[in-house]
Amino acid sequence: MQSFMDRAHRLANRAENKLTSMSEQISKAKVEADLVGYRRTVSKSGLYKYPGMTRKRIDEAVSTMESEGYQFNKIAAGKGERYAMTLENITAIYEHVEHPKYRDKRDSGFVIFVESLKGGVSKSVSTVTLAQAMRAHPDLLMHDLRILVVDLDPQASATMFLRHEHSIGQVDDTTAQAMLQQADKETLLKEFVFESSVPGVHVMPSSIDDRFLAASWNELCAEYLPEQNPNAVLKENVIDLLRDEFDFILVDTGPHLDAFLMNSLYAADLLLTPVPPAQVDFHSTLKYLSRLPGLYEELEESGLEVQTMAHLGYMAKIQKNKRDHAECHSLAKEVFGGDMLDMSLPRLDGFERVGESYDTVISADPLSYPGSETALKNAREAAEDFARCVFDRIEFIRTDNEQQ
Repeated sequence: MQSFMDRAHRLANRAENKLTSMSEQISKAKVEADLVGYRRTVSKSGLYKYPGMTRKRIDEAVSTMESEGYQFNKIAAGKGERYAMTLENITAIYEHVEHPKYRDKRDSGFVIFVESLKGGVSKSVSTVTLAQAMRAHPDLLMHDLRILVVDLDPQASATMFLRHEHSIGQVDDTTAQAMLQQADKETLLKEFVFESSVPGVHVMPSSIDDRFLAASWNELCAEYLPEQNPNAVLKENVIDLLRDEFDFILVDTGPHLDAFLMNSLYAADLLLTPVPPAQVDFHSTLKYLSRLPGLYEELEESGLEVQTMAHLGYMAKIQKNKRDHAECHSLAKEVFGGDMLDMSLPRLDGFERVGESYDTVISADPLSYPGSETALKNAREAAEDFARCVFDRIEFIRTDNEQQ
């Protein structure tokens, strides 16, 4: 037995060393190639087609802002320079022309829980892609969205995509730790919230060690949070404190029926379920959906009043030219009815390969992306279309809920 344990420890050490090495190599390569951060830019003339913008309005705004000392990003062009507007530059222009921000219209953050008990259906990819695509979408930049991803999946995939250096080794600043510590808002923002490579998108990390917390959740809550309902800790100790800091809060959990999933269900304003097109995976998703009312009944029986407004489905990893995928899509529409989104997150090479550099299709730079630039562009466009579809549906849901 001791011999086996010795080998197990050596294997674990090699695995952790390799994780650290891979992360450091990618970080070093991006620094050396000057590819750190979100580098996507737009020319000044390219802004003329943005919502609420005109040539005259932009020219006047840029001239006034520069006269007041604001510095726009520029790049060399021949013997001179030309504007290369960053995400921050664009939102600053919208602010200068006094275009209303999203938070001027909605005074509270909206919680989206991308959920399923089926693993491998792109929950984490959907979560991080949606977060960054909503923030960076050209049609949504005028809203200057502030977005937080709350990672409660011990696999820490969302953390890897958004802040990979916080997804390896001993991680103490996780969402689960924040839930148990009853930290105030300032402490949460300072010690548990980290910015991703896309400005305006943040993440609260997860760690593989959090699985032990989930397994002993009721006992831990009884010891450290005796006056709280164990299923309400995420909402009361994290979400409610950060609602006025972020416009959208997206939650990612593992495919397990555990305390983290129950906490996320209670905290959610909207459920978003990825539906996989493969027959076996689709069957597992249906079983989860049939079980969902029982989970909400458990929350209510524990004394909690559920506030979830809607439950939407969408196809993930779908290939439109495959007959069996099309059939599955048709079946999903029968199940969800009008709550099935028209847009999907298709199976494209771009979504598959961006993980090699710990990126999403939004944050990935064509110069560091290991595959075809065209493949990355196609995946990014699909992500932006999906994000716009989700945003528009949420606006309809919120408006309809307010009018009731």
